[in-house]
Formats: sequence, C-alpha cells, structure tokens
Amino acid sequence: MNIREVTIFVQIWLKGKGLYTGKIDGDCGPLTLAAIDATDQIPKNWSNRRKLVGMLQYITMQFGQNPGKLDGYYGPNTQYAYENSLKISETGKQPEIWRPEEIANKPSNWPKQYSAEFNNFYGLKGSNLVFANTPYPFKIAWNPNQQVNRFTCHAKVKESAERVFQKVLDHYGHQRIQELRLDYFGGCYNDRSIRGGTLPSMHSWAIAIDFDPINNQLKWGRDRATFAMPEYDPWWRIWEEEGWVSLGRQRNFDWMHVQAATL
Repeated sequence: MNIREVTIFVQIWLKGKGLYTGKIDGDCGPLTLAAIDATDQIPKNWSNRRKLVGMLQYITMQFGQNPGKLDGYYGPNTQYAYENSLKISETGKQPEIWRPEEIANKPSNWPKQYSAEFNNFYGLKGSNLVFANTPYPFKIAWNPNQQVNRFTCHAKVKESAERVFQKVLDHYGHQRIQELRLDYFGGCYNDRSIRGGTLPSMHSWAIAIDFDPINNQLKWGRDRATFAMPEYDPWWRIWEEEGWVSLGRQRNFDWMHVQAATL
C-alpha cells in the first residue's frame, strides 16, 4: 500500500464532505486523523494506519465497491475496491468488465478457429494472399527505422483491416498513434505453429496481426501489457466492431495479437 497516495485519496473525499480543511498533501497527520474521527464511521481506538485504511474501506463503499469487512486491514479486496474507486473518481465511469467469462460475445462474421467452417472459409494455409494498405506508416517492430505502408494478409480480411486502420487514424491522429506505438507492426503472415503449442498459428492463414510485441509480450497479462491500459480501449473497440478478437481481452495473454477468427 502506498500510504501517501491512499492518504491523498482519503483527504480529497473528506474535503469534499467539508470534514478536512488542510492541504491535500498525503500526510496522515492530526488534521487528517481528526477528519476521519469526525465521520464517526471508524473506531477511535484504532491505530493511525488502521484508521486510514478503515476510512479508505468506507469510502470505497460509497463508490459502490466491496472491500470486505470494514476492519482497517489492507488486503486484496480493499486494494481492488480502492483501484476501482480511484478510476471512478477520475473518469466518472464504472471500470469495464475484463474477465473473459463475463465479456459478451461481439457479433462476428469470422468463423471459429480450427473448425470445419474455418477451413471452408479461409482455405489452405498461405492461400489467397494479398496486400492490405495502411493510411499511416507502420514501423517494423524489430527494426523501427524500416517503415511499410502495406503488408501481406488473406484476401478475406483485407478490407476489414483497412477499415480498422482508417478508423484508428480518424480517432487518434498521427501523433497519438505514434505515442501509443500503435504503428509498431509485429507481423501478419507467418506459417508457423502457435508459440507454446503444436497447432498452426492464425498467422499461417494471414488472418492475425501483432502490434508492439516488445511492450505486449506473449506471457504478459493486463498487469504489464501496455495494450491493457485504458487509453487503448478505443483501439480495441474499433477492432471488435469489425468482429476481430483480442487474445489479451479474451484470454489475458498475447496482448499484441488480434485475429479474424473467434475462439
């Protein structure tokens, strides 16, 4: 627990209720503790740290969260409730559901991977390959000095991918695309097995695309992958509107990867 950050969060809430009159400085000193006591929600015989955590727990409840028992101890439930409350206070919105079993299936015209329908739809690996054009340059992720304006993909995903990139440009603009490294291209067509498995990769049909693999490595979850951060939500919304599937969003690994096949 970062005591200073938690104290700032508590001070801001208490100030909004007219109970705290000091500076928002992250110091859990006499003024902060007096304001906590003034709420009459926290036992006055608790230690200073326990009062702070108890107040934090109480505040998260006001944001509709469940920190567990109001006991003044900072455990996983309190941390999760705090993180959600912090986001609500900053954005005014409830955090998005991210657990795969809770995510509603998006409408998709793409077949299910490794199914008979998939084989009939896409045909043999490496067949029906064309170039997709991009409205902004892609940097080759492992050699950023090299740029391309097109890449090899399956003919059946070409127009969909091109629509996505145009919508990404319209939403973010060139500068923001570069700042978020949405232009770091990790490849599309590659006839190989899935990493860590034996089945052929969706890249073998040129219907999967990787982006910024350095910052979204295969085994990284949402705690490390940059593409799991809120600023990438529009990026994923645009892909999902076209029916493409993010392994990161659905399985919480391989956040670099998006594919035109359902799981």
